[in-house]
Amino acid sequence: MSKPGNDVVVQEDGGAQFQSYLNNDGIDELTPQTRKHRVSSLSLSDLNQWQNGLTKLSNSSTALNGSNSDLKSSSSANLKKVDSLAKLSRNSSIIKRKKKKIIDHERVASYAFCFDIDGVILRGPDTIPQAIEAIKMLNGDNKYHIKVPSIYVTNGGGKPEKQRADDLSKRLHTTITEEQIIQGHTPMKDLVGVYNNVLVVGGVGNVCRNVAKSYGFKNVYTPLDIMKWNPAVSPYHDLTEEEKTCTLDVDFSKIPIDAIMVFADSRNWAADQQIILELLLSKNGVMGTLSKTFDEGPQIYFAHSDFIWATNYKLSRYGMGALQVSIAALYKEHTGKELKVNRFGKPQQGTFKFANKVLSRWRKGVLDEHLKKLSINDPDAKDADILINDDGEEIINQSKLESYSYSDSEEEEEEEEEEEEEKEKEKSKELAVGGKKSSTSKIDKIGEVGKPDKITLQLPPASTVYFVGDTPESDIRFANSHDASWYSILVKTGVYQDGTEPKYKPKHLCNDVLEAVKFAIEREHQKELAEWNETADDEDEDKGSRLNFVDLVMTPSDKKKKEEEDKEREKEKEKEKEKEKEKEKEKEIAKEAEKKEELAKTQETSSAAASTASSTAAAAAPESVEIPDNLTELIDKVKDVGK
Repeated sequence: MSKPGNDVVVQEDGGAQFQSYLNNDGIDELTPQTRKHRVSSLSLSDLNQWQNGLTKLSNSSTALNGSNSDLKSSSSANLKKVDSLAKLSRNSSIIKRKKKKIIDHERVASYAFCFDIDGVILRGPDTIPQAIEAIKMLNGDNKYHIKVPSIYVTNGGGKPEKQRADDLSKRLHTTITEEQIIQGHTPMKDLVGVYNNVLVVGGVGNVCRNVAKSYGFKNVYTPLDIMKWNPAVSPYHDLTEEEKTCTLDVDFSKIPIDAIMVFADSRNWAADQQIILELLLSKNGVMGTLSKTFDEGPQIYFAHSDFIWATNYKLSRYGMGALQVSIAALYKEHTGKELKVNRFGKPQQGTFKFANKVLSRWRKGVLDEHLKKLSINDPDAKDADILINDDGEEIINQSKLESYSYSDSEEEEEEEEEEEEEKEKEKSKELAVGGKKSSTSKIDKIGEVGKPDKITLQLPPASTVYFVGDTPESDIRFANSHDASWYSILVKTGVYQDGTEPKYKPKHLCNDVLEAVKFAIEREHQKELAEWNETADDEDEDKGSRLNFVDLVMTPSDKKKKEEEDKEREKEKEKEKEKEKEKEKEKEIAKEAEKKEELAKTQETSSAAASTASSTAAAAAPESVEIPDNLTELIDKVKDVGK
């Protein structure tokens, strides 16, 4: 629950605005990267077909082997070895699906979550009640039975990641691991091996020293060590007995400090600033020396740049960002030069890259755990990709699947594009301090360390990363600045005051973290359902849900042969169709002839019947009687005779 400094400050007399020192890194000028390729919204387990590959496939395999009895007689140890697993990539389309109205089988989501901690999960010493239910839903306790990977990104620090993870686990009634935690100083672990002697500033006692050593730094010193070496360095502070127990006996006139790393908020601004500035102005990082050019000192790194932060006091307190401003002002006053610093924490790009790396690893872990629950291993065929179990059903060899290296397809694309660029950077970039290589290149590499050497299975990047935070200036700015696939959600349980207009606008506003999780799950289900039905058909589910085993295990030579055979079959089918058309045509002609013949017979019959009817009518009629013309005259005569 902290806040960076303002970007600009307007003088009360209406004078010109000036740029804040904390906003001189151009983050607001960044254009969020967009994906070159569409990323599927289907769940990871459905998309990669691993779930289907581990379920029963007996019906689909019959076409390949003739019958299930043939399969049962096959030895899984002698089963043909193919690189079938490599085919189970995001581009695979060998599964037929049935259209659905709801997707509710157990699976791992294609999307993911990142959470700030203070103001989202915690409020001061208390746990925000809705956070418990929110994390429960992400663990699969939702109506769609989907598990959503999540990590935590905070600018806080000064303690080991495991300690913070354990605390969250107790509060949220679940298991949070240190691999899910990114504190302000966590990305600095990727600088291990770059620097030999480091000065770690901030925190209480030896806590930050121990954190740095846990990262792998070998020689870690603190300002207390320097003050013990020569108390005159900070004449107004005498070490307490407790502080003395946390110090090392070192002669800093002979030890060059290679880098200064501010891990946590300073507990002694006066002493820490004095020591930091002396080292920045030193010759090669040796205490008691002074560079004539003021550009030979060590690099300085800050875990975050939050200018103020909230405590139980009614007004905010100055934080690490304020210490930066103070040191930079003193440095400029002394040298006339702008102090160049290296910043981590939100919203910095170095932390964003590191978060992407951590999230990628965690998503792979969640998927792997899901696969373990579905797997059926055959101990007799360790090297086979496809196994046959006791029931004659084909399954993917889970043990071999676990031995494969996963690769993030997004990292793979970036590698190809940046490889040459990085080589050029390494050749051309020179540090303004002492002619050393630029620290910018070191910062650029944060989040890119530890990529797998072997690429076999591509794990696509998260379709969407929902970042939930309470501070527009750090959280929302962080989510909006670097990648268009990140979706910022602002909650009202922390720094943000409802009704105010944030400078950095979120893509969605929620009351709390539970509302944010529900919103995202519903939004993603609609996207997943639309894509599912787009490639689905109305076939019987038992038939439509099975994997095409023939396509799965086919080798390149088999595939080529099959393609040729398919072409021949298509030609034969076309010929058969033509023959059928000819037969149909002949049948039509025959039918037409029959119709004409029937019509002719009908017409003849009708004519004969008409003639007969005419003759019969004539015979039945009475003979005609000729009536005399003078009939009336004769009748009158008869009448006269009667008189």
